[in-house]
Amino acid sequence: MTKTPGSSCSEKADAIDCLNLIRIIAAVQVMFGHTVEHLKLPIDPTIFYATYFLRGVPIFFALSGYLMWFSIGRQKSYKQYLEKRFWRIYPELWDAVAIEILVMVLLYRDWDWFSLILFTFGQSTLFQFWTPSCLRGYGVGVPNGALWTIGVIIQYYIVAWFFYKVMSARRDWKKWVIGFIVAFLVSFGLDYIIHLLTKNVIIGKLYSQTIIKYFWLFYIGMFIAEFKEKVLPFLKQYWSVGLLIAFVFFWSRVDLYSGYYVGWSVFLVTGLIGFAYRYPKFNVNPDISYGLFLYHMIVVNVLVNYNMTGEWLYFLLVFGFSLLLAYISTVTIGQLSQTKKKMVAERHAEK
Repeated sequence: MTKTPGSSCSEKADAIDCLNLIRIIAAVQVMFGHTVEHLKLPIDPTIFYATYFLRGVPIFFALSGYLMWFSIGRQKSYKQYLEKRFWRIYPELWDAVAIEILVMVLLYRDWDWFSLILFTFGQSTLFQFWTPSCLRGYGVGVPNGALWTIGVIIQYYIVAWFFYKVMSARRDWKKWVIGFIVAFLVSFGLDYIIHLLTKNVIIGKLYSQTIIKYFWLFYIGMFIAEFKEKVLPFLKQYWSVGLLIAFVFFWSRVDLYSGYYVGWSVFLVTGLIGFAYRYPKFNVNPDISYGLFLYHMIVVNVLVNYNMTGEWLYFLLVFGFSLLLAYISTVTIGQLSQTKKKMVAERHAEK
């Protein structure tokens, strides 16, 4: 069965990309960084900094933009599109939140029902960035801080449909490049105004949870998807050059910043996508990256709660339990979500 250029490599053996591998590497990088930081593991600062070259969040955001561009083109209606996004995100998220709350209630006592209910609602919807003060004493102070990206991705899902309808008919790459520059400058400008001029911490934190700040990252993926016929062959051939340039930006730190560094992110993502299509044989099944993202901080907080820090053995515990939970989530709840997505597509196809 031939797959579309934007499809995941986890479905068939004859995959044409290994984007699953890229996503898993990105998830592992996020997990590694959080674990080393919060468990206070001994590591050379230069080596630790080098692990951030494959920065997980920019990769996830850009790949979301890339894959959603193809997905939107296959949907018959906005309703169908949102239903499928719902089944992709929320079942596994709700399962992780339930485990997160259960573990926290069993291990921690300084909470009240009202705050816990509000916190559970926030974790399960769009407000994953909010933690009530009564829960700040548990673990690292944030029960699952990695979930802040969920709200940003959901915001992207909501607006991506309309952006596609406006831009998919405009194949002028010059206008797309100008659009990217505008997206970054808006992010950069608002970030400057909010953080440096107003210096309002609350407004700054709220702005950091909006799609406006990170839309330029999603834009990278959308651009590649829109011009895939010309761009992908080039990226497949010169993926290593892209990663080399990305590393120069990364190590020199000569770059523009708005949430993440622009030069580093652009060449990192383009190099990785090129690699994914150049070496499809490195596909990975199943794609457990979402599960790793959901569960690793739950495990980290348990260890911090018991003062299990300072030794690399504890990293192995985090990695092992996160891997197990992610795998179980993917092959159970995740598989159910895939079935529901297919049912949505079939139901809309009958109309």
